[in-house]
Amino acid sequence: MSGLDTAFWLGAVDALAAAFAAEEAVLCGYDGAIGDGDHGSSMVRGFQEAQGTLRARPASSPAEVFIRLGEAFMDNVGGVTGMVFGTLFVAAGRQAEGRQAQGRQAEGRQAAGVSQVDAAALHAMFAAGLAAVKKVGKATEGDKSMLDALSPAVHALDAAAQAGQAPAQALREAARAAEAGRDATRDMEARVGRARYQAGKGAGHVDAGAASVCLLFQSLGAAAGSYSS
Repeated sequence: MSGLDTAFWLGAVDALAAAFAAEEAVLCGYDGAIGDGDHGSSMVRGFQEAQGTLRARPASSPAEVFIRLGEAFMDNVGGVTGMVFGTLFVAAGRQAEGRQAQGRQAEGRQAAGVSQVDAAALHAMFAAGLAAVKKVGKATEGDKSMLDALSPAVHALDAAAQAGQAPAQALREAARAAEAGRDATRDMEARVGRARYQAGKGAGHVDAGAASVCLLFQSLGAAAGSYSS
């Protein structure tokens, strides 16, 4: 299998909903140490809302899966979590949508065939998401945020694509990079979010957003490793 098709991404939303439900308390615990304590519940709500809408009306392309996933976060999850994760998924979907349109034009076709997301597409999609999150969140690496896991994951996807790796392996490499980024947030002081107003600025605690990015890639890597179209 050269890429991950629409059926995979529809199933991946179900896998992500289950994974985040299982880790809801852990994510809320990370957030509770330096924030409101509701991050895990917010992530669960976003994936479950997307799961419901996609089951009622399945998407026809990977791009549509990501866009509707992002819209579910933006429409149903309040605060920064809904904004930044919604932005991440919508921007990734728009990037995939653009690549799909370019492919149809190059092949002289009006209708799309089955779209496959390979490692290069994964990198392009999540790189677009990273840029969009930086813009809306007004944050960068080192601020103790989701970016500290997302940025190394995107770099890992780039390296995997250039090495010609399959998408499942690329996602596993991204997960490992995100894990290191998540763990590094423990020693950072927050420069964004509520924790920046605390004494110590959250040092000694893992950032919940970075933990969610890590879980995202871990779950996608596991799902891709066991998927056959």
